[in-house]
Amino acid sequence: MQNIEGGSGIFIQVGAGAGDLDVRANCRDGFTEFIKNLPRDRIQKIILVEPNPFNIPLLRECWKDYANAIIYECGIVPKSIANEYIEMYYCPDDAPHFQVASIVKEHVQKHYGNDCKLEKIVIPTQNLETLCKGEEIELLALDIEGIDADVILDLDFDNIRVKYLSFEHIHLEDKKTDVIHHLESNHFEYRGVGVDHNGFDYLFCKK
Repeated sequence: MQNIEGGSGIFIQVGAGAGDLDVRANCRDGFTEFIKNLPRDRIQKIILVEPNPFNIPLLRECWKDYANAIIYECGIVPKSIANEYIEMYYCPDDAPHFQVASIVKEHVQKHYGNDCKLEKIVIPTQNLETLCKGEEIELLALDIEGIDADVILDLDFDNIRVKYLSFEHIHLEDKKTDVIHHLESNHFEYRGVGVDHNGFDYLFCKK
């Protein structure tokens, strides 16, 4: 990712997984690498959102040296989903960290096939605008497994202050144009590759 200019020092990752301790990802996570390479005095707060309880112990271990890191164990959903809890699906073959676990069953099946006998757990939900209320966010990184487009299109940027937005683009499918238009109409401009170390993220900056 390109170096970003300074800002509030508040960084949020939605879909934090196991941080940089997932061996199946070669112990790499772009957001984690970006933050850990920053000078400590640049970091005011780190908010990590992860709905999968299988990942929480390693996520805590990943950020144990950062007292200003807060972990929220919940799933981010669009405002149209009013349920306080929702089912999240995963394929046992995706163990141990279930990177493609999703509230969208078809998203998991796209990776592991329709024959995979999916398991499910019930997770608490949260709306992103509510979670970020009152925060002046320097960087918001999203990887929400199948609903990135729905969450971004749902955002009212009058209610959430974000300087840089990094999000996975490979699953936006037919909503990609709508997502880009929504961001541009809210005065964001494309800046290139985002935080994902595989290059799967777009980076947008508020003008």
